Amino acid sequence: MPGRRATLLAIALAGALPIAGCGADAAVTRDDAGVVTLRLDEYRILPQRVRVPSGRFEIVATNRGVLTHNVAIVSPGRRPGQVEVQYAHTATAHPGQTVRTEVHLKPGKYRMVCTLANHDNLGQYGELIVG
Repeated sequence: MPGRRATLLAIALAGALPIAGCGADAAVTRDDAGVVTLRLDEYRILPQRVRVPSGRFEIVATNRGVLTHNVAIVSPGRRPGQVEVQYAHTATAHPGQTVRTEVHLKPGKYRMVCTLANHDNLGQYGELIVG
């Protein structure tokens, strides 16, 4: 019986790990100082969810990857036939480089994306919640 009990415990723990991992992505980073600091690397924008007060703020993004990246703030919807509106974007950041842009947004939800090649489709995006 001890062998069966250990096996059942291992199965239960293996099933719980993916559930526990999902909560880590739900964290929202809040910045009230007017500066949103982002880290870019291969196919990630970190933090992935950011909450800021409405109005003017600055995005400061550092490329820690080996490819070039950028950050654009775009409309939240990506439905077929819908035109994506770009509200702001940084210059292209080469590896190790930091880029900046100033943004003024009304309350709402926006997407942060890398617009280079297919980086957005590979997972280099995040959510910006304003207000």
